[in-house]
Amino acid sequence: MAAVSAELDRRAETQHVPSAQGVTVSTLHSAKGLEWDAVALFGVHEGSLPFVLANTPEQVAEERRLLYVGVTRAREHLRVSWSRTRNGGGTSRNPSRFLDPVLPERDRTAAAPASGSRRGRSKSSVLAAHCRACGQSLANAAERKLGRHSGCPATYDEDMLARLKEWRRTEAAEQSLPAYCVFTDATLVSIAESKPRNPTELVAIHGLGTTKASKYGESVLAIVADGAGADDAKTSEETPKKGLLSQLPLP
Repeated sequence: MAAVSAELDRRAETQHVPSAQGVTVSTLHSAKGLEWDAVALFGVHEGSLPFVLANTPEQVAEERRLLYVGVTRAREHLRVSWSRTRNGGGTSRNPSRFLDPVLPERDRTAAAPASGSRRGRSKSSVLAAHCRACGQSLANAAERKLGRHSGCPATYDEDMLARLKEWRRTEAAEQSLPAYCVFTDATLVSIAESKPRNPTELVAIHGLGTTKASKYGESVLAIVADGAGADDAKTSEETPKKGLLSQLPLP
């Protein structure tokens, strides 16, 4: 290990790039000015290129230039790909609009929204998410995952959230994992607020993919159902009392 460390230090000092066969993993930004015989560009889909927060024509144009940088890094071979879905399920993804001029007709047709306009895509993007408390658009990933603005009042049942956290603690202990590896606090809050009733509604929660839904979904839905049942029972007990009070004569 001492010899390896010394060799790496020597290469760093001389800025020597190894000539051995290998793969360089790079971002598009850091690839500027470099070239390789073969280049593979991954994740070239809507929401990634252009990035989901690129809204203005200038921002979209800059995203197009960034893809141009990646494409022109290849001397001989270029492979461009995108994923159809995330983690094997959930919302389907479309290839980047920048690829339309070189895509087969069938892929361009599949990539276009039902309305036939690019504008329709943004409506189904994460930017279309709205706060469940005030109804306004959500601005960042943390708020979209939570389902509301951080400053808006919480709408979750505290008892249900406590039960979800206790379940997560037990589940994480059994797997010898940190609690956040099961579900983050934001995801648990979103579950407690949205109260999903079935697997479809559970997967619809932002940031909760089909993998975790299939692994933990049954337990989570059972906790939510128990909490909802308790709320209904509490409401049914309080309703007759409110009815009696409403019949009392006013002083």
